[in-house]
Amino acid sequence: MARIVIAGDFGGTNLRAALVTETGEILVRHEVSTTPDASPDGALEGIGDLLMKVRDYGSELPVAASLAVAGLIDGENGRVLASPNIPAFRNLGLTLPLSERLGIPVLIANDASAAALGEFRFGAGQGTRHLLHATLGTGIGGGIVIDGRLYKGTQGLAGELGHIVLDTDGPPCGCGSRGCLEAMAGGIALGRRAQRLVESGGAPILAEIASGRSATAGDLAEAARRGEVAAIAEIREGGHIIGIGLGSIINVLNPDVVTLSGGLLGMGDFLLDPLRAGLASLAFGPAANTPVRISTLGADAGLLGAAAVALAK
Repeated sequence: MARIVIAGDFGGTNLRAALVTETGEILVRHEVSTTPDASPDGALEGIGDLLMKVRDYGSELPVAASLAVAGLIDGENGRVLASPNIPAFRNLGLTLPLSERLGIPVLIANDASAAALGEFRFGAGQGTRHLLHATLGTGIGGGIVIDGRLYKGTQGLAGELGHIVLDTDGPPCGCGSRGCLEAMAGGIALGRRAQRLVESGGAPILAEIASGRSATAGDLAEAARRGEVAAIAEIREGGHIIGIGLGSIINVLNPDVVTLSGGLLGMGDFLLDPLRAGLASLAFGPAANTPVRISTLGADAGLLGAAAVALAK
């Protein structure tokens, strides 16, 4: 009989859970809004309620549950050390109390690492052995799959692509370093670039879109689509920087494929063309031809990534 698992995708806006088969079919899903001011006990109770709704669908008991959570994760001990979007998730043990309530094993993984395994098993990385996945959004994260297994590292921190340092004199990063890839080309960084353009007076279309508030990466993308040359140049510079970062990592890992997901992909070829060119310019020898593929999992990437983590166990 085919196995089914519970998958959870926990972000700053919504808590999502689904029942997923070995082939990636989602049988049922439920979603609730995140409660930012919830206590740790309140958060645990709400998550348990959500997972129980999914568990009790149908007659077959899932073999396991897996939770994908943004932040620093201690997967071996089942704890969220810190999550930027959910204050209650600070040094919070999730897996043991949830496992006791559900009656099945519960696993936990960083959301970007889970996404890497999801792409490998169900998405753009199918048919490969070694995969590098990058999530390009507000920040930059990622995950690494080697010989079909998610590589976590000693403390479970492997895959923090956004925190490779490209310029020691670069802009400060939220991690405490300077010149990290995320600080130079993540969504927040591109928003800062957009705001500087507005303040310089050199981007009238962008200034109109932002209309008196601080400009964002989304505003930059919209201005580029309307033909604002300065906005296009900023996005292309960001794409080039991301490509240089990914090219550096390719020289270390030599994966079969690089897969990409995240909101910045909405910038389209303005971002992707220089990203691919930057990667090819830095990757060594035949690694310059490493294919770059866009995620095929769409809005279900978090859920299917979590499911892949559970099924891998």
